[in-house]
Amino acid sequence: MKKDLATEFKLSELILLKLEGTIQPSQMAKLNRWLHEDPEAVEFYVEYMMQYSGLTQPGDISISDLPLQTVSPILETSLWLALSEFEQEAEAVEIEKPRPTSEVSERRPIEAQPVRITGVGKFSLAALLLSSAALILLIVYAMGPAGRGAEVATVADTLNARWNNSDRIIRSGVRLSTKDDSLWLREGVATVLFDSGSSVVIEGPAEFEILTADQIQLNYGRLFASVPKQAIGFTVSTAQSKIIDLGTDFGVKAGPDGTELHVIQGKTMLISGAARNAKNQYELCEGQARAVTASGIVQDISLKKEAFIRRIDSRTRFIWKGQGISLADIVGGGNGLGTGQLNAGINYLGETKILDTYTSQAGPAEYVAIGSNRFVDGVFIPNGSSQVTSKGTVFDFEKTNGRYWLGVLNGAWHQIALTVKVPRHQLRLNGIEYGTPDKPAIYLSSNQGITFNLQTIRQYTRMDICRFTALCGLSETYRQYWDVMKQYPHFPEVPNASFYVLVDGRVRFVQKDMTTQDPAVKIAVEIAPEDQFLTLATTQGSDKSNNGDWTLFAEPYLLLQE
Repeated sequence: MKKDLATEFKLSELILLKLEGTIQPSQMAKLNRWLHEDPEAVEFYVEYMMQYSGLTQPGDISISDLPLQTVSPILETSLWLALSEFEQEAEAVEIEKPRPTSEVSERRPIEAQPVRITGVGKFSLAALLLSSAALILLIVYAMGPAGRGAEVATVADTLNARWNNSDRIIRSGVRLSTKDDSLWLREGVATVLFDSGSSVVIEGPAEFEILTADQIQLNYGRLFASVPKQAIGFTVSTAQSKIIDLGTDFGVKAGPDGTELHVIQGKTMLISGAARNAKNQYELCEGQARAVTASGIVQDISLKKEAFIRRIDSRTRFIWKGQGISLADIVGGGNGLGTGQLNAGINYLGETKILDTYTSQAGPAEYVAIGSNRFVDGVFIPNGSSQVTSKGTVFDFEKTNGRYWLGVLNGAWHQIALTVKVPRHQLRLNGIEYGTPDKPAIYLSSNQGITFNLQTIRQYTRMDICRFTALCGLSETYRQYWDVMKQYPHFPEVPNASFYVLVDGRVRFVQKDMTTQDPAVKIAVEIAPEDQFLTLATTQGSDKSNNGDWTLFAEPYLLLQE
């Protein structure tokens, strides 16, 4: 953007129309193109919004945590000092003292005097124009919030929502207007989609108000805002702050004690301070979080990535807080978000049940489709050329003895057959116990495989899957109990096993002949939109025995694409 006054005036005019809620579609498209193509225009936009925030919440504005080169006079307290200085330095204008009314008829005509224009000195013409714009904003604010009465947002979805607004029924599809009073969400969750493209998920209990086409007031409660590029500048106001989006996903928690801001992606501008109090501005980037106290003090806090509901779907009752889909939870009969049963798993009859009989037995030669769990396609025993999907896809594993222990388990406990005196205990990788609610794992003792249906998971979440991550390894607890097991010759001193990750029957990860002495290995497999099946499998390794193969896929998650 050329830094001339005419250009700045045109951009200011578009921004003001947007703030007033009277901008036309063609003008909005022009503003969006301008912001997308010109970084300086974005900077000017942010500065303008800062000035607007300062005017609508009177108080001194100061700059914090911003590079000096990014600070414009429009943001500085020195602007107002310059105005004062200009007033003091300007030539005095003599004003004739009014005469009594009786003298009016005797007043002589005033002769026109030539006007002498002088330089404005330290206070530039640009600053004068900006102060004029500020005056316009003050007038607009004094007349009431701009754009009130316009329908600017829609309730896109609700889940278990109960509202306190007795004068109207609020449900999916209802339009929200800037004339509406504060909305009270007693409980449940609601997604509000602004016409600008911004999406806000609000968790009850909460009180909020739609201010303009791209501003929301959160009096208390929690919300998560997802703002696309075309809606840059979306603003969330609380009693203690304003949060201006710079193309982000962020969560806000507001209440009488203060405000929390958690930036998940992109950047935001945080303006702290209630009305008529001093204000400070902070630029927060991805991974940062700040709290603003009731008195306007700003403090660093830890980012809480999964503290806010980011997405809901009432049709599937899906609630997502940014977490991955746990495949261990799915093995336990759940939806991947914590509804599965710990220590439950899938046997080779196709049943999901509690697994507690730890014995070695021969598995079936054929692929076992699972009809009771829509997210699991099937289970199988890898042994040479083996079917790995219900569509008949085959993969060539090494030959095994075709035997397995236990089944596919959501958990990580071990107890050898009753004849061997090893107490039941949690399995460990890299010193960490797995198979707990906060450290999920699939215990897939060697010579077992399971295939997940990626398409049904996508249909449930209505989101794309971008990656599979996990740790794989043999539990180090085997060494702890070696003194007990060494009296049984069929248990090796250092067992080994191999791990496989397949996508649609093609190998994406393989780690062969891992032992109990090896550290766990990280797995990260990219998942494309067209991929249909994910297979996890273990085999007995080069020692030709599946005894002692306490093999885990720890923290097995599918990461969703926002």
